[in-house]
Amino acid sequence: MALIKVSELTSTGSVKIDDILMISSTSGSGYISNRISIEDLVSSQPFLDLGSSGTAGTSGTSGSNGSSGTSGVNGTNGSSGTSGSSGLTGSSGTNGSSGTSGSSGTSPANVTLKTTGSWTVPTGTSTQSFTVEQGHSYSLWVNGNIPNGIIIWNATVTLSNNNVPVIGVQYGWYYVAGGALVLTSIPSQIIGTAGSISTSSPAVSNSNIFSFGITNNSGASQTINYGYIKLS
Repeated sequence: MALIKVSELTSTGSVKIDDILMISSTSGSGYISNRISIEDLVSSQPFLDLGSSGTAGTSGTSGSNGSSGTSGVNGTNGSSGTSGSSGLTGSSGTNGSSGTSGSSGTSPANVTLKTTGSWTVPTGTSTQSFTVEQGHSYSLWVNGNIPNGIIIWNATVTLSNNNVPVIGVQYGWYYVAGGALVLTSIPSQIIGTAGSISTSSPAVSNSNIFSFGITNNSGASQTINYGYIKLS
């Protein structure tokens, strides 16, 4: 908005609607200055000609838009690293072939073969026995040992045929003071005299069966062990 004197207006001048006109008049010895807006003047004096308006200037052309800046080039991705090669698997060690089983060796003649067993002897008197193979030499024994009862027997013998005596030596003993076990008989087929040749020939059968008479006075069944070793 501008303050414009009327006297300063020219035919080519122009004012804006919101400019203020200043009008002067004589009053006594001085001037009276009044202000009026162009808007008020136009609304009250529509016929007021302030001179022809100049032609409107042509609108300036719009400035051209600046070109968009060039986008930066994307960086290239680095190449993938090469995978390491897998280590070689070690080769298996070859299994050795199975060895052949050794053949069963024959028992030397001087190897002793031991056999053991036991009897369950009832109360009272009974006969107990064990059997060996004919044609061999043996070391044999019987051993019973309970409270107040002991019986012991051993022999070294050689057998030939079932119907001839067994040559050898035997010994038997029992604990008389206890009396729980009593040895009443020992094998009858064993003959021989130390330091001499025996020619007796008692009648025998099944000479490889060794029998024993035993009395059990303990009042309960008892276990008695026996055994033999094959010498030849």
